[in-house]
Amino acid sequence: MIQSKSDGAKPSPILVADGIVKVFGTGAGEVQVLKGVHLDLLPGELTLLMGPSGSGKTTLLSILGCILRQTEGDLVIANTKTNKLSAEAMADLRRNHVGFVFQSYNLFPTLTALENVMLALDVRGRMPADAPQRAKNALDSVGLSHRINTYPAKLSGGEKQRVAIARALAGSPSVMLADEPTAALDSENGQSVMQLMSDVSKDASRAVLCVTHDHRILKYADRIIRIEDGVISTDERPKDDPVARANMERLSAEGAH
Repeated sequence: MIQSKSDGAKPSPILVADGIVKVFGTGAGEVQVLKGVHLDLLPGELTLLMGPSGSGKTTLLSILGCILRQTEGDLVIANTKTNKLSAEAMADLRRNHVGFVFQSYNLFPTLTALENVMLALDVRGRMPADAPQRAKNALDSVGLSHRINTYPAKLSGGEKQRVAIARALAGSPSVMLADEPTAALDSENGQSVMQLMSDVSKDASRAVLCVTHDHRILKYADRIIRIEDGVISTDERPKDDPVARANMERLSAEGAH
């Protein structure tokens, strides 16, 4: 089951991004999407990344998840600097330390919940012997032990997202990255999924970052980062800052209507 974060000194970051720049195109068609982003992710925290369309959120998420390489700057995940890693080494780092959750679930319709989660454990076409048990444990941790043999068509939207979260958890990642995990869900299921994401973040060895536009889920955040025009404009911890907390509560209330 999900462990609780222990008390004590501030933990070391699991992920550090320092001066991240991303440029697409060349010459007259060059577009600088990220303009020197600095952030770190701490274990035990649920961080929300917010900002308008075109602000660089998705590009940043792709770089932090080792899907896309930055043009400039340093990225360190689990004490490994990514800049000079080969494509194969990047893939290994991503598989061993990063879990992804997407808005669209990305479940295979012809596979059961258990089989969908087991896919995350496939290593270059080879499935570990303990994959079924690890997948069962992951589904149990998200409250779906009774649905392991169910196909996606028979699952609700909230259950599908829980399977997606279980799939991300199966590999015991250091970092979980979620792209609009509540966008396709109604309010009740969205709240349930975010409570689960909050619980997941309280594992003392895991950091969770969610990209979102959904103000209804602000109350679950330990930290809220806003990005505009490729740079971080604000970085707040509402639970530690009365002004930021009041602003979060106002926006959360507005999002509920």
